[in-house]
Amino acid sequence: MRTWTIHEIADACAMTTGELSQWISRGHFRPSVAVRPGQRRRFDWRDLACLAVMRMLRKHSLSLDGMALIVSDLRDDLAGMNDISDISGRSFFCADWGKQQPCPTVGLVTETDLFAVLKRRPETVIIVDVATVYRDAAGAIPVVTAAGGTAQ
Repeated sequence: MRTWTIHEIADACAMTTGELSQWISRGHFRPSVAVRPGQRRRFDWRDLACLAVMRMLRKHSLSLDGMALIVSDLRDDLAGMNDISDISGRSFFCADWGKQQPCPTVGLVTETDLFAVLKRRPETVIIVDVATVYRDAAGAIPVVTAAGGTAQ
C-alpha cells in the first residue's frame, strides 16, 4: 500500500506540517497508523482522503472540533475499505450539523440514500465527493521516480 510523508500530505492538503502535527497531537485528526516517539509518521490513502475532506470543510467555516467529529465518522466508514475505488458512487454528507435534536446525520452513502436524506428537508447539508477531493489531493503529490528524483 502506498504511503506518504507528513510533508507530502500537508502540501497536498494546503496546510503546514506544524498545523497537521497540532491537529494530531490535540486529537482533531487520528492517523491510520500510530507511531512511537521518534518514528517518522506515514499516511495512507484513508488519511489523505480524510484530510482532503477536512480541507473542503474548512471552506464552510466549520470549527476544527466540528470538522474533527465529521471526519471521525468518515474515518470509521473508510476503515473496512481496501482502497479509494471502494467508495466510487458514494458521497460523504453531513445533514443538520449543529442541531442538538435530532442528532446530525453523517455518513458515506450512495446517491439513492442521499436523495432519501434530502427528502427529509434538513436545515443544513454538506456533501463532499470524497473520491474527487482525494484524487485532487493525490494529484498534488509529486511522483517519485525510480532514480530517486521527482516527476510531476
